[in-house]
Amino acid sequence: MKILLIDPPGRNKGLNTGLGYLSATLKDSHEIKVLDLNNIEMGVCGDPNPALPVHEMEKRIISTLHDFRPQLLGISVKTFTADTCKRIVSFVKTRMNDIVTVAGGPHITLDGLKFIQESCVDYGIQGEGEYTSLQLCNALEQGDSIENIEGLFYRKDDQLHHTPRNDLIKEIDAVPFPSYDNFTSVIDNGGTINEYPILTSRGCPYKCSYCSMPRIMGGRWRYRAAEGVIEELKRAKQKYHSSSFTVVDDNFTLNLKRVENICDLLISENINLPWNNQNGIRADRISEDMARKMKSAGCRYVWIGIESADENVFNAIEKGEKLEDIKTGIGHLKKAGIRVGGFFIIGLPHSTKVSDLKSVDFAKEQGIDGFWFNFVPYPHTRASEWVQAHGKALRSSDGALQFGSNGIDPVFETEEYTKDERINAYNDIHIKMKYFDRLVDPSLRQSEKWPKVFQLVASYGFGATMAFFIFLLQYNAAKIKRMVRGQ
Repeated sequence: MKILLIDPPGRNKGLNTGLGYLSATLKDSHEIKVLDLNNIEMGVCGDPNPALPVHEMEKRIISTLHDFRPQLLGISVKTFTADTCKRIVSFVKTRMNDIVTVAGGPHITLDGLKFIQESCVDYGIQGEGEYTSLQLCNALEQGDSIENIEGLFYRKDDQLHHTPRNDLIKEIDAVPFPSYDNFTSVIDNGGTINEYPILTSRGCPYKCSYCSMPRIMGGRWRYRAAEGVIEELKRAKQKYHSSSFTVVDDNFTLNLKRVENICDLLISENINLPWNNQNGIRADRISEDMARKMKSAGCRYVWIGIESADENVFNAIEKGEKLEDIKTGIGHLKKAGIRVGGFFIIGLPHSTKVSDLKSVDFAKEQGIDGFWFNFVPYPHTRASEWVQAHGKALRSSDGALQFGSNGIDPVFETEEYTKDERINAYNDIHIKMKYFDRLVDPSLRQSEKWPKVFQLVASYGFGATMAFFIFLLQYNAAKIKRMVRGQ
């Protein structure tokens, strides 16, 4: 069967490891192509993505349908791409009405019933999709029954049916290494993945009130053997000519001894790749010895999930650690010579503009970078229940952007923290941190971009305006330097 997998356009670059694993699992039995609409131009994981115009997206889809003629379309759905995914499936159906459509990904696991009901998708897959997808594709090709496949939404006799979700994959070392050979982005980049994304574990045992990952990937932490991780990185160097890698686990450092084993092998096997932890790690799972070993093994940059610098808000989200743990972990990493960034969330339950602005002082006092997210209350989380009880909904969470590069659009507000105050908090934070480039759409031309920022910054007074002009000088100097080097 000819299968087209699509990763829809998002706001930040990065290869979809889920589709990489899916491609690897399916490719021995089926012909696979991955239309990567999220990485029209390859870049560093997490970098802002220029907006992809709808007509350009449709043009690429039409071209792929014409050239590849798929029999089945699979699409990866996140909450913030849910609306886009519905439009893509509908668009494809109008051009190939006999194509079978399947939706999977985090959002289908969280809120699949609602998504299927509101779309023209034929099937939905919950949970880890590698083996369920293979079962479904094989059954459809052979004309077999699909009613006993676990974790499946399907339509029959004008009714929507659902089979219970399958168990988590226990032996994740048995899952093939992800395959990116048929990703359009990788093909267009000459087969090269400069920064290789690697998943070394799945699941998280912690129960942070705002986080949906335990429901998506399971509350039981499952890890790969260190030797398998090293073999995949060797393959990345040889096959994809990778010059660095990023760890995309939800909880990479849960087992300190395993991290040290991976670092020991990175050194002894002469992997010689600089790396970072883009997804964030827990500060209370960082020891001084481990930080030193990570540095020796090539780690250059680590992000830590801090969420809030306000003690009351921090305690209310039930992370199971203390702000003092955060400070201690940051100290270990910085002492080892690893650059540190902190993830913060604007608008958590019990927060106000005053409490959110504390994150600026925290970041400056600790000497770390910062990235601020928009709080999106994902379905079936305790934080979502709090919002239903205390907040006023402004729009659906579907299509809501948790993280981006040019502002936030709140999903809800409270009497204590209005929509305008949340937007103002985002602007205040980024101006105080001198992150002026995060206040505007990166896809705009320079002549459009900076006047918009200046208009906003000017209202903050002389000091902020001067800081913006200095930023512009440094920004343009760096751009000229890259042009001279031919980058």
